[in-house]
Amino acid sequence: MSEYIAALPVNGKWSVYENGPDHEYKPNGKRLVLKIPVESVAAYAQYLMTLADDTSKHKDMNVWDFAAKQTKSVKCINVSHNAKDGATDDDGWYGSIAPAALTPPAAPQNCQMPSTLQGSNDNDIPF
Repeated sequence: MSEYIAALPVNGKWSVYENGPDHEYKPNGKRLVLKIPVESVAAYAQYLMTLADDTSKHKDMNVWDFAAKQTKSVKCINVSHNAKDGATDDDGWYGSIAPAALTPPAAPQNCQMPSTLQGSNDNDIPF
């Protein structure tokens, strides 16, 4: 078994809570809350982008299109985190957001970067 290397500098937490009867959008329903430490936001975004860049991780999924008022098929990535019953700790189910670090997919071998940008001017460097 390989050594666990964390993708985030500080773990986050997710929880599922019961809404109260006076909840604005869904009384007596449930809601998912993600708590990402500020110092881990960029690393979590990079983790998601690495998953999105790896087409072997893509799955088809139906989602609701609010504009068209119908379902449509889209490509998605699955992000899963372990869960615990929160009967003794939280109002509902909860878990840590502590993904393992991923290796970004290799860039295509035939992708050449230009040595200069067309239309660029050395005097236009913004920094």
